[in-house]
Amino acid sequence: MLAGIFLLSHQPSIDVIPPLFPLQDKVLHAGEYFLLGITLLLNRDLWKWRRPNLAVLVFGAFYGVTDEIHQYFIPGRDCSAGDLAADITGLVLALTFWSAIRRNARIQPHQLDNTGE
Repeated sequence: MLAGIFLLSHQPSIDVIPPLFPLQDKVLHAGEYFLLGITLLLNRDLWKWRRPNLAVLVFGAFYGVTDEIHQYFIPGRDCSAGDLAADITGLVLALTFWSAIRRNARIQPHQLDNTGE
């Protein structure tokens, strides 16, 4: 996932997807970092931190900063605080999604049945 983000960021311009709606690039940034967040969470057992969710957020945001700095040096690209905000939003959405899935997984099927059968 990290290599994919790097390769996309290294392109002079990405006109593969024509603009379909305003702020489309921010949505794509958020989606890209959502996938990064899920990838990091799936591998959270590799993190030695006691708080792996915080580790995912810190690492993902740090990678987003380095990605924006990298884009500053690529012709046709720029370093954007808005893109970084979209990246962090994607990470937060991944953490929220992950937490909701884990919370729902803890509910046993018999707990959902109010009939007591």
